[in-house]
Amino acid sequence: MPLRETDPDFESELREKVKAALNAKFGVFEYDLPLPLLLVDEYAEKPLPCHEPAEETIAISAHMSVRIRTFYEQIAAAYNGIEDPPASIGIKLEIQPQNFDPEVPACHHRRYHSRRLQLHDPETLPDLPFVSSLAIRSRAYGGVENATDIRPLSPLVPLQCLVHLPAVQEWNAPWLWERPMPASMPSRVMREHYTWPWEGPLRDARHEFGAAIMDQEKHLCGKRIPASLTRAALHFWPFFSLPMHDQSVARPNLIHPADKDPVSVGLCKLGAQLSLFDVRAVVTSDLFPSPEAPTDQQWSQMRRFRLEFHSLRPDGRWYFVGPGGEDPHDSEQGGYKISDTEHYPRETDTDEEMDLDAEYDDNPDDEYDLDLDMFRTEPCRERIEPLLAAFATSLTRDNMPSLEDAEIFTHLWWRPSDDREVEEYGLPMKKGHRWGVKFIAGRGSKKQKKDGDAAAAAPTPPVVQWQVGEWRPSEEVMSLRLEEVGIAEYSGRRPGSQACALAGRLHALYHRVA
Repeated sequence: MPLRETDPDFESELREKVKAALNAKFGVFEYDLPLPLLLVDEYAEKPLPCHEPAEETIAISAHMSVRIRTFYEQIAAAYNGIEDPPASIGIKLEIQPQNFDPEVPACHHRRYHSRRLQLHDPETLPDLPFVSSLAIRSRAYGGVENATDIRPLSPLVPLQCLVHLPAVQEWNAPWLWERPMPASMPSRVMREHYTWPWEGPLRDARHEFGAAIMDQEKHLCGKRIPASLTRAALHFWPFFSLPMHDQSVARPNLIHPADKDPVSVGLCKLGAQLSLFDVRAVVTSDLFPSPEAPTDQQWSQMRRFRLEFHSLRPDGRWYFVGPGGEDPHDSEQGGYKISDTEHYPRETDTDEEMDLDAEYDDNPDDEYDLDLDMFRTEPCRERIEPLLAAFATSLTRDNMPSLEDAEIFTHLWWRPSDDREVEEYGLPMKKGHRWGVKFIAGRGSKKQKKDGDAAAAAPTPPVVQWQVGEWRPSEEVMSLRLEEVGIAEYSGRRPGSQACALAGRLHALYHRVA
């Protein structure tokens, strides 16, 4: 197999690094985990194949697994071997990109990965009762939008690491290796062929995550997520300052064959033990607990909640449409079904792929082939309002007595293709627009009185900030929470007379944000 380790003495190197970190009283132990080099020799008897075979993915998973296990073992040995160890430490794993020797291969198939690396024998990890935080991420040399040379991990990997930290308080996942949308590359072959995020592994990873949260002992080495975990930042896709996504392409149904989105259901259960919860994910309204759910399923510990939701739903439909109602490929049944044969990475070239390779060789960087189409700026009421309603009804004081603030938002972009007739709209959104709702709990007077500040002694009422431009929720959605909280703030123009009448009864405040 064309692999070569770059760290043959990793065990002794880790031992020294961990000891040095403890002696220096570092609060966080960091490990940059290198992947083995892929050897590129087109004159070899068995040159590197264009498509990665499954056994190669398994071998790289084994390489990663033994280093994670050694990292845990060396931390345990070093911590137990010193006289005055710190009360707690954090650990951070950073998986390095795939590198090649002596140079990158000519075939682009090798630069983009959809198969997930797995943690082998996770039950053999030692427990580390002195670790208070966990972070696992992948390092990107370039932009993360097309994930060049990044090997995604199964979402089970951080969970399997987490359950061996019985006193962990915080879990930080800057990127859980999702790519909900294809990358926008100048070349059609690069967009639709080489860099394409395969639907099958994406769907399977989401179902793995949900199943692991819902039945933890079955999927997580007979263990459960420690009850000590109270803070989590889970970002399923990375931050894009300016996403370059074609919103006109058809997307798959990532929920089927389940009845509910596994990620949303799993996050809902996880939220029941958290006080701080920061989520960036493709979700449905099943993320939020129903007010009628049992007490142990409520987010009774929640103090601060933040959700950045994708404008794409996991069933392949969209929360937003074009300003004229444009919604290509939409269907009541959701996106297209994922096939076990068509939507997984291949190990050999098909005749079609060989033709595509030839097309790219003839025209590798055709900038005129790209016509970006980001046009979804209008909320689809029948899809967005159930999400907003679920968010609103989950905020009851009985179920979230400690809540300080909660928000749900997405980012909208206006960069339509040349084929779209848009002169009549003239939307000033080239830099994007943050669209969402934020709830800020009211403050009672007891705390301020203790501080002796008479001016701040008066209680302040709760506030709901609707950052939704000119769009307005229905009165039914408005009444779910605003009747209780008392004050509403809008970003955008004044709503119509009917909504004004409702807001007037609630002493609403309206203002335009410049």
